[in-house]
Amino acid sequence: MPNSTSNKHRYLLIMPRVAQQVGDGYSFPLGITYISGSLKAAGFNITTLNLNHHEGDVGEIVEKTIKENNIDVVATGGLSFQYNSIRAIIFAAKKVDKNIITIVGGGIITSDPIPALDALEFVDYGVIGEGELTAVELCHYLDDGGDLAAIDGLIYKNGDNYHETAARTEIRDLNSLPWPDYEGFELETFLASSPAISGLNRTNTVYMVASRSCPYNCTFCFHTTGQKYRQRTLDNFFEELDYMVSRYDIDYLCLADELFSTNSKRVQKFCDRIKKYNISWWAQFRVDKITPELLHTLKDSGCDVMSFGLESADDSILDSMKKLSTVADMERTLKMVYDAGISFEGAFIFGDTNETWETANNTLNWWREHSHYKITLNLITIYPGTPLYHLAHRQGILEDKVKFLQDGCPQLNVSKLNPQEYGKLVRIIMESPATFLKTLEKPIIKLVDVKAGRVNVSGVCSACKNHDEWSNIKLMAATFVSCKQCGQRYNITMPDDIRQNFETNLEKLIAKYGNIAIWGINYHTSGLVKNSKSLRGPNVYPIDISSTKRMMDLYGQKISPPEILNEKNISALIILIPVYFNEIAGRVRSNYQQVNKIIDVCSLLDPDYE
Repeated sequence: MPNSTSNKHRYLLIMPRVAQQVGDGYSFPLGITYISGSLKAAGFNITTLNLNHHEGDVGEIVEKTIKENNIDVVATGGLSFQYNSIRAIIFAAKKVDKNIITIVGGGIITSDPIPALDALEFVDYGVIGEGELTAVELCHYLDDGGDLAAIDGLIYKNGDNYHETAARTEIRDLNSLPWPDYEGFELETFLASSPAISGLNRTNTVYMVASRSCPYNCTFCFHTTGQKYRQRTLDNFFEELDYMVSRYDIDYLCLADELFSTNSKRVQKFCDRIKKYNISWWAQFRVDKITPELLHTLKDSGCDVMSFGLESADDSILDSMKKLSTVADMERTLKMVYDAGISFEGAFIFGDTNETWETANNTLNWWREHSHYKITLNLITIYPGTPLYHLAHRQGILEDKVKFLQDGCPQLNVSKLNPQEYGKLVRIIMESPATFLKTLEKPIIKLVDVKAGRVNVSGVCSACKNHDEWSNIKLMAATFVSCKQCGQRYNITMPDDIRQNFETNLEKLIAKYGNIAIWGINYHTSGLVKNSKSLRGPNVYPIDISSTKRMMDLYGQKISPPEILNEKNISALIILIPVYFNEIAGRVRSNYQQVNKIIDVCSLLDPDYE
């Protein structure tokens, strides 16, 4: 499909919409910004579009941008859970002109290329692995011709079959890459919002990476940028940070590395250099790599939140997951970090292949005894490309890879728990946070953005008694606020007056539509159902894609698969998990056309909702 004339192609790179609504924060994806930076440095004619900053229908926005810029090639990408958002982009491009060339990269392709292309349907070229060099070579081919099969890291149709070229060698020298194209994707607009990542409730937050991949191989993890762990030099990283600080108003740094570092000397040098910027920062660490001396250095340098992969409080499960860390490592490190007054986050994920009722209870008991750490409780998710994914497919638990992707990678039971045990475990996980976790003393919560469900919060820390205030916090989101003095974390629960707004608006919807559905069950929404008479009524049908969550009894309500929308001819749906609004809404619009009213739960907190 290369250009047969001397005219060069006009390329459009599109960042999928991951924000719930324009103005909301989101985790700024760096992959496509690196691709754009490389293509612009190579001299290609590049137009960029960040859908997170543009109101309206995705198809209409894409069509308008294509026509205004005479686009020949549309490229996008992302992770597996973004399937609906990615497909909407390439479908819109082909709808404008079937001859437009479409390119998709990122984890959704890299993790399992053929099922991904089958599911996405409208992709001409898939980019496997790191995309910077592959994208440049592919665009040269499209502009000038050449040998397509000689370009490493590609998959494309060859007749009725797919052809996958040789694997792309991982980029060893990360310093050689052009910096991300922040300007092309409207970073200044992004900086005005709070990113949707746990613990970051600050504006003016920039995302950067100092390394790629991870030297560990946990069974539930897939490394989208390759298997070999590589790091930029600190000189190269801080040269970019110098530019970012001079160009933008930045006071918080999120290090988006899978793992910040395993080398204490490098961490020490990083801390020594970042201290002068007087900015707070967030990064991911391992519990077996923290020492008291290093912790002091981290705090002194402005490290604000340390994220840890905890996974389980049972050593046999950690071994099964290939974590290469122990419960003793976790206990030692978390106590040190907590006592040091640094906020930290981590999660236990239940449902490993060797999980039993005994091992799950070991973790739950440890969690209850250490509830002040506020560790999140989750079910394990089997993402494409992971060892668990391949195991589930071999065992027939995951039968159809294409449908699995289209369904949003629903959670599956690969453990040794029977359905009754699993359902009981899910219920415990949903109820425990509200039962055991510390709450703010004397909380005052005021709704300040009724459409987005954002509140201002003040209260007294139950640990150190410091009075704190936080602004623009999103209700119903899996995030927390941290005490500014001791780092103790708190979820913000919905106060009674705002809950009553929801209840009143829900009753209006039931009166208007008869049967309605609610989609998405987690500990926020579980609590909402528990405290709502209307949500537990006969006209409300809870939905979740996860077969494991459907094993749970939701306070007398049965949780159904999405097909209940058709079976009951339901026309109104409330999406209960704001951060997944676009993915769920996209799937509903594609598969359940009779649903003509899709409602963001946060909009129902508005006392004047119509």
